[in-house]
Order: sequence, then C-alpha cells, then structure tokens
Amino acid sequence: MRILFALHQFFPNHYTGTERLVLNLCKQMQRLGHTVKVLTYGITDNDGFKQNGDFLIKEYEFQGVSVISIKHKIIPQDVGFTIFNSEMEKVLENIFSKEKLDILHICHPMRIGSILRVAEKRQIPTVLTLTDFWLMCPRGIAVTQKGVLCNTPEKGKKCITECYGNIWKDGLIQRYDDAYEYFQSVDCVVSATNFLKQMFEFNNFSSDIKLIRFGKDYANVRRNSRKYSEKSEITFGFLSTLLPHKGAHVLLNAFNEAKINNIKIKIYGHYFNEVDYYNTLKSSVKDNRVEFCGSYNYEEMPKILDEIDILVVPSIWWENSPLILLRALAHNVPAIVSDLGGMTEVINDGENGFVFEAGNAQSLAEILRKIGEDPTILNDMKARIRHPPRIEEEAFEYEMVYSSLIS
Repeated sequence: MRILFALHQFFPNHYTGTERLVLNLCKQMQRLGHTVKVLTYGITDNDGFKQNGDFLIKEYEFQGVSVISIKHKIIPQDVGFTIFNSEMEKVLENIFSKEKLDILHICHPMRIGSILRVAEKRQIPTVLTLTDFWLMCPRGIAVTQKGVLCNTPEKGKKCITECYGNIWKDGLIQRYDDAYEYFQSVDCVVSATNFLKQMFEFNNFSSDIKLIRFGKDYANVRRNSRKYSEKSEITFGFLSTLLPHKGAHVLLNAFNEAKINNIKIKIYGHYFNEVDYYNTLKSSVKDNRVEFCGSYNYEEMPKILDEIDILVVPSIWWENSPLILLRALAHNVPAIVSDLGGMTEVINDGENGFVFEAGNAQSLAEILRKIGEDPTILNDMKARIRHPPRIEEEAFEYEMVYSSLIS
C-alpha cells in the first residue's frame, strides 16, 4: 500500500509524542513492504523551502522516511486554531496530483486539516488517530485559561465564556461545526485509550471510534533489572516537557513535603518558552538531591531508564497515553501517575505503579515517603509489570484497517 501520514509538525525540529508515534509507524510499515511518506507543516523550519504561490514547500528525508513540508509564506496568526484553510487546499491538491496514494492517515490535523477535504474529493480512504483534544478544544489540552479541566466545549459556547471571549464567537462556533464535519467525513477514527474515545463520544463527535493501543519499538529497549533492599537509595524520574500542565511543580512540591533522605529526583525535559515557569521550578528546591538534567535525545532513553527507579507522570491535564510511560514499562520501570485521562488504563494502583490525586502534592508525597521507607516494595511491583504492545502489533491492526477501507 501507498500510505501518506499527515500531522502538524515533524522531525527533526519537533520530537514529542505524536511525532515519535508517526515515525515508528512509518518505519514498521516500511518493514512490512508498504510505501510511506509524511506530510507536515514546517512551523519553525526556515531552510530549503521553494515558493509555490503563497506557500513554501520542501521535501527531505528523515531516518529513511520521505517528508513533504509545507507552510504559508506569511504564517497566519490563527494557523493553529482553524481546522480548514481554502488556500491550503489548492496547494495540497497539487501535491496529491503527483502522489499515488491508497490511504491517508491523519495523526494530528492542526495546521494541515484541509488535507481531509482533498482526499475526500479524490476518494482516497482516510484514517484519523486521536492523540489529544485539539479537534474539540483549540488549546488541545481541555484545560481552561484558569487551569480548570474541561470535558465539553458545549458546541463552542464554553470556549467563548471560559477561554476566548466574545471577540472569537463566530470563529469558535464555525470551528465546532468544522470539527463535526471532520468526524463525519473521515472513514475510520482511532483512539489509543478508552478515555479519549469516550470523551469524543460523550460530545457527540462520533459513536464509532476504534481502539488501537500505541505500540513500542523494542529494538533498543533494555530491561532495568535492579533489585532493592531496605537501605536502597531511590531515584524518581520526570521525563517530559517542562510546561505547567505537565506538573513538574507537583513533583517538586511533593519532594519538599516528603522529607525522606534516601530519595533523589532527576528532571529531564525542555521548557521551550516557559522561562518563568522553569525559573520558578528551580527556585522552589534548594536540595542538591534534585537534578535538572535538561533535554534528552530518544537514543539516550536506555541509559536514562537504567538510572531511574520509578517514573513520575504528575500531569494536571487529561493525558491520553504518554509514550514515555509506555517506554518506562517496556524497560521494566514502574510508574507513579496522576489519576487523569488514559494513564489509569495502564497503571493499576499498587500493582505496576501508584496512582495519586492530580495536583495534590501531599498525596504524591505520601507515595514518595512510602517507597523511601520501604524500597523493597518495588521488587514485587517490577515483577508484576505487563509490558505494552509492540509496534508490530499496532502496525498490524492499522494494516487491517487500511485493507478493509481499500477493499
């Protein structure tokens, strides 16, 4: 099959969860004999583009995967807000006329949402994988401007009252209608968790969302085989972006509250534009047992996961299925997660990790203290870890979906 994956941003400039998901799927589909290509929006890329009317286009290769990157010559302020763009459709029509495709797989429609309409005109079957809330929440994280979790946009009305104001009223109502069109037009919608599936079904976007769990590439996975005694020192690891909704501050507050001498914290991740937040994090801890390790490369994960004893995912938004959580379990590293989103579909409290009340530093501190006082509880916990699906399993399920749509 000839498969085009489409998403809002891609390697090498962008390398978070959705980009890794797409790259892993592309490589596995290639191993299965399919021809793959990625279409993305070069939001921060400025090199090597050629002009095409009001757009810029370039083609490149990343780790053996062919990529087409497009962007507006002058990027609109609402490029991350609107779902469809009529001018972009013309450019995408031109690209589609040169590509012979059997399947379009959209893994994030931000910035490139118009690709669905072009595929529909050409009667190319389409698959949409939900990775966050962007189609029903312009902010993508289903959290209001005041930091309150939001489970419904109320057809755009709540977006007006809680986040954007009346000046955005017409655009928000139109955006909701466009999102509804998206679900009506796409041939198959997929979610990796029951939680995200149920959120979109609850808001009447779709009543038929297929569940396909994210798979991990086990090629460089190395089992963490460390055993613990009552005197062991325990390293808790945070591996994510240092943005407020990821909750690093909750972990640091819990560490200060726990007051246990045999625990350490390693914080990995980049803060991007959140300089004030990052400075607040650093100033909140005066203990040299907390180490800020900076950003990290994917290839460094085996070494990093060798050196931490338990992963902490203290998010204060509805996480879907964080790939770092799955990666830790693949390495036989248990995890502590907040009780939000799809994470409790992966972590069973007291079995392969612990679950605490989101945003509650005291609740997390009790878990840190419990592990610090008796590190041997991690031995049984590691023995009970169920490793996540392999990328081969995930790709096989998508392959079955593609084949059914084509036939």
